[in-house]
Amino acid sequence: MDPADVVSGFPGVEEFAGMSDAWHWSPVPGLDFAAALSEDRRHLFQVNARDSYDEGLVRALLAEARKNGTRLLSGDALLTAIPGFQHPGRDFDVLAAARPGVHRYHEVQQPELQEVTWAVFPGYECEFTRANRYSVDDARESFIRFLTPANLDRAPVPFLRVRYFNTVTKGETGGDCILVKPEILYHELKLLDGAQGSFVEFENFRGQVFRVEWDLDWILSGAGGDEVRRMRLDDLLAFAAKSLHV
Repeated sequence: MDPADVVSGFPGVEEFAGMSDAWHWSPVPGLDFAAALSEDRRHLFQVNARDSYDEGLVRALLAEARKNGTRLLSGDALLTAIPGFQHPGRDFDVLAAARPGVHRYHEVQQPELQEVTWAVFPGYECEFTRANRYSVDDARESFIRFLTPANLDRAPVPFLRVRYFNTVTKGETGGDCILVKPEILYHELKLLDGAQGSFVEFENFRGQVFRVEWDLDWILSGAGGDEVRRMRLDDLLAFAAKSLHV
């Protein structure tokens, strides 16, 4: 299977201006696809955009993906973030990619093409765990629910794993950490007020883990119990927000 033959045959496809071996197609208004061959011509890098297509940004993403093709295609990382990506007027700071099995761009209609297509999109460093410890389910959930790669105008959604138990609300995650948006963390931290014996643990993109408990105040520590600090809620929320971004 030759990816170029398949993509160039899509309805309404056209050559992508300013790049060789690259194409653009838009099956319906507001939904745009663009793709470029890797240097070995055996793989495809694809950018999807929903109501946010920016030709210059997409061209820069495809060019950067092709330049870093060896790094993106080698290894078994489910999600990859390569730092240093920049584009005028945008705050993105990484080139991100999802391998087949995490994305499902061509899974139904072109299963052979699916196996050689890498989804590429702009991202932020804080959205990807440096430990790269994703299960397939976590990678898919992160890709679809949090990273929303087809929205090229999006703000950052920091990587965040949370585990909690509240003795008053009876809310809990069970034994495992779950991926959540920051709003869930802030909500659960507020609910610790007066809930003796409750806790919230959270892990940021750097792999740092913090634990918060209630004992007349919010008690913050590393998960191992080091650097224990009593904090007011406003200070704790500010600390949590900062820890997720820098």
